[in-house]
Amino acid sequence: MYEYSHGGNAAFENGNENIIDLSANINPLGMPKNVKNAIIREIENCNNYPDNFSTRLREKIANFENVKADWVFCGNGTSDIIFRLPKIIQAKKVMIATPTFQDYERSARSSNSKIIRYKLYSESGFALNSGFVEVVWREKPDLIFVCNPNNPTGQITETGLIEELLDASRQIGALVVVDECFMDFTEGANEYTGKLFLERYSNLVILKAFTKLFALPGIRLGYALCADKTRIDSLYFHGADWAVSNLAQAAGIAALEDAKNYIKQTIAYVTAERMAMKKELDRLGYRVFEARANYVFIQNPYPFDLCAELDKKHIRIRSCKNFHELDGSYCRITVSKKEHNIRLLTTIAELTQL
Repeated sequence: MYEYSHGGNAAFENGNENIIDLSANINPLGMPKNVKNAIIREIENCNNYPDNFSTRLREKIANFENVKADWVFCGNGTSDIIFRLPKIIQAKKVMIATPTFQDYERSARSSNSKIIRYKLYSESGFALNSGFVEVVWREKPDLIFVCNPNNPTGQITETGLIEELLDASRQIGALVVVDECFMDFTEGANEYTGKLFLERYSNLVILKAFTKLFALPGIRLGYALCADKTRIDSLYFHGADWAVSNLAQAAGIAALEDAKNYIKQTIAYVTAERMAMKKELDRLGYRVFEARANYVFIQNPYPFDLCAELDKKHIRIRSCKNFHELDGSYCRITVSKKEHNIRLLTTIAELTQL
């Protein structure tokens, strides 16, 4: 039976219209003004079908990412692409490192693929290690997902390990998908991105999204980067046409007009607020992991259910109990507006004194 397992849904629950929702990792700077204006202008064109190949948007993305336009595929959010990926290679085995984003496993199940889980441990901060590559050699999966930075832990995987994984995977004929949806929230992102490997490894796909970074979850827009044109073509084939609406294409084009400045502002704000949240949560006795994205990942050492208690105070954070390898003591908290962050920390301090 299908069960919705993502955050960001609190406002649709009865009585929760005024809740502070910190369960979905949306940029607290909000949608850029020029993006909103572009969406409004594009409404007049909604009597026409969208460009199925998102031509202008792909050109903008290619310029932003410094890749070729025919290396870009645009989809209805990255989740749309994640569900196409097992189909493009008819994957019999899909490998993931847990805990991680749950749609990788659900997409594998929807394609009747066998799932291989590699367990990450709290003692090492849930960091991916070379043991993952050893299991790749042994199990020989067809498709491998790596989330970088990882969701929900916020851990970064170094490019040396990504390269080791790509080498091994190419030799066994596996496709490696590196999900970098949170990479642009990270200081020094250019040091960690897998983009430098795209031309050398045709078995690499990188996923990115406008959803979190440009605060556009309601628009649904993500993209894949891959130097193998055959794989890009397969992504079109294994899904419905017109995946990216006129509104989404207009929003994406506008978002990239001043993206570098917007990202610079975002990183400065998110990093400062995340560190302030980490410092206070440390002081209150919570175990705070070294997240490098726009959220903090914590473990609650106290006997009360932090998520449930905060819900009573009209603050929603993400319980991680439905992630493999985690339980209800683990929580993910979005870095939000300063006033929301202050209210969150004040409320947690009050709860911790109980």
